[in-house]
Amino acid sequence: MSQTARPLASAPVLALALLTVTGWIHFRDIPEKLGETPYMGWLYILLVAGCAAAGAWLLSNLWRAGYVLGSVISAGAIIFYVLTRTVGLPGARDDVGNWAEPAGIVALIAEVAFLVVAALALRRAGDVPAARRA
Repeated sequence: MSQTARPLASAPVLALALLTVTGWIHFRDIPEKLGETPYMGWLYILLVAGCAAAGAWLLSNLWRAGYVLGSVISAGAIIFYVLTRTVGLPGARDDVGNWAEPAGIVALIAEVAFLVVAALALRRAGDVPAARRA
């Protein structure tokens, strides 16, 4: 397979849509987070910018980097979602136990779905080592 050949024709479009959902949900909350917990607001800004960069890369010859960056962002967002719902973060304990918040659930679904799409696309492209395929 050539360096720029895409593994699945629909994967970049679906991955871009999932990154858009993740970015949009966090983008809407930036003003509130900056007011409540500024460091979380800045993390949201980085997440949105990262989603935009990953999405742009998905549509270019750097599509592998787009999947990798999107996976790092999605995995990080999932980890922080679990932390904010379990132990909380410094200065942000209001969401402990708040597992049913609709925007959080939608973002979580989009992030998990992105990880699945990215893993499938990279595996088809031969970027996932054989030991991990089992």
